[in-house]
Amino acid sequence: MMWLSRTAPMRPGPGCDSFVVDPGERARRPKCGARLSGAGPGTALRRFGLPARRWGARLLAACALVAGVALPAASATAGSLRTEQIRVGKEQRPYLILTPDGPPGPRPVVVALHGAMQTPESFRAYFGLDAAAEAHGFVAVYPEGDGRVWNDGRPAAMRLKAVLRPGDDVSFLVLLVRKLVAEGIADPNRIYLTGISNGGFMVQRMACEHATLFAAYSVIMATTPANYREECHPARPVPIMFIHGSADSVIAYDGFWTPVGATLSAPDSARLFARINGCSAEASRKLPDLDAFDGTSVSERRWSSCRDGADVVLMRVANGGHQPPVRVDTKPDLATPFLGLRSHDIDSGEEVWRFMSAFSLAPPAPAGSAMGYSGTPFPGGFAAPGGSAGRPAEQDAGAPAAGSPTAGMPLNVPLPVPVQRGISTQ
Repeated sequence: MMWLSRTAPMRPGPGCDSFVVDPGERARRPKCGARLSGAGPGTALRRFGLPARRWGARLLAACALVAGVALPAASATAGSLRTEQIRVGKEQRPYLILTPDGPPGPRPVVVALHGAMQTPESFRAYFGLDAAAEAHGFVAVYPEGDGRVWNDGRPAAMRLKAVLRPGDDVSFLVLLVRKLVAEGIADPNRIYLTGISNGGFMVQRMACEHATLFAAYSVIMATTPANYREECHPARPVPIMFIHGSADSVIAYDGFWTPVGATLSAPDSARLFARINGCSAEASRKLPDLDAFDGTSVSERRWSSCRDGADVVLMRVANGGHQPPVRVDTKPDLATPFLGLRSHDIDSGEEVWRFMSAFSLAPPAPAGSAMGYSGTPFPGGFAAPGGSAGRPAEQDAGAPAAGSPTAGMPLNVPLPVPVQRGISTQ
């Protein structure tokens, strides 16, 4: 797959006045070779003499202090940014949606899930996905977990369920996808799910329980719950990418064990999905060290020759902390100086888009036909209203009653039976 060059604007660091594009690089870098302005927590740690790993472990104790602080949104972006809501049960659930400038009509959509205690606004400013959305024309959607956390798939005993209320986040994401498709915003075959930390655990829950809802998945700063070795049975092979720092002191790269539950290591997490997908080939490579000053390097391991072409990728950020790699300007959250080094050798937004955009839920077109269906297919195999043979006739009997939260929305996937697993603290 061809590497893409970053086209979104970036500011040079101190003493730099121009950019160059080096052959083979994924993004522009300052001509003087210095790191980008606002380069990240490693600088702050060295300035104050604070060891990253020791302070990273203290994040959870400070989580409640950071929770109420929402940073301003990222710098002004082209296109439209608005806040929307959708009713789930008795609650109104909010989400941000960024629609880049471009022709109207359904587009690819990336739904991005924040970490614990973040708001959609602070996560958007910190993650840096907007630049990739503008460069490639996809819609970026930032939903908010109930209580600013996601009800992911780890055992409840591993989390502060008594402190943080569980929410029906699975139904929220299902209804959100339906709404985006019904409003003509999303191409139903090209909706993707990514998330960091607690949001990354939630991504894996959706991959296991609703594999036909999203075309591909990506997980940053999260590994796989050990219970998924027995509990994860996706309805199809799921293309999935992991990005994880080897020095992550919040969600350990090597996994974490307690008497009440455990998480797999990052390599074992990828191997689990490679086994689920029936992958038979594995290859590794080291990526260019684009920023010699950030203290990190990146290697990639790919499992291929999988059923339905559903590859699995693990990007290991050597010395990287509990932070998503970035090569564009972002606005760090207050806790980020204590989370370890942030790599500038790759850009998370570009990497997850490069991986996920290669996949689609669209069925192969029959010979002699330009489309698999006469209408636009929805996730799960049903056709859009106005289409023909995609939707079985008996499905109409289950249509939502008038006035319900899902009335008028396509029956592309069944609503899940609520299963409360508790709330993540990460």
